[in-house]
Amino acid sequence: LFEGVKKQVAEFVEGFNEVLDCEVLLYFQPQELNMIFCGPEREEWTVPFLTQSTRCDHGYSHESTSVLNLFRILSELDPEDHRRFLQFATGSPRLPVGGLANLQPRLTIVKRTPEQGRSVDDTLPTVMTCTNYLKLPDYSSIHIARERLLYAIREGQGSFDLS
Repeated sequence: LFEGVKKQVAEFVEGFNEVLDCEVLLYFQPQELNMIFCGPEREEWTVPFLTQSTRCDHGYSHESTSVLNLFRILSELDPEDHRRFLQFATGSPRLPVGGLANLQPRLTIVKRTPEQGRSVDDTLPTVMTCTNYLKLPDYSSIHIARERLLYAIREGQGSFDLS
């Protein structure tokens, strides 16, 4: 196996050395390099942290009940659903270096109105991953919000629809 990719690895190292001296990398632990190049795997999301790291627009503010419910739900996610939410909302399962607060553009939560003839509680959240835009319906309860969000992030990974 090594012989099959030896030339490609040597070329990669040579090119990488033009940008950064590979000797410097020896001072870091693998976990530190992973953090530098890939960002944090997970960060602690609390309601105050999410309030500072996101923005609201088009019908929502950080004081809106649906936004506060969203933040409570996000703060309770296990690591796998945390990654699923990131994949759903941003198109990537990992955060940038510096975490959610450094996401560009900033994660923006906007109100989603249901299509004609549908109730708000039957509407799933949708996203625009290019702009980190989460379109969140104004659900009647945190219970329904949790059900719909978890369904969207768990089952919607293979779907691509224009909205």
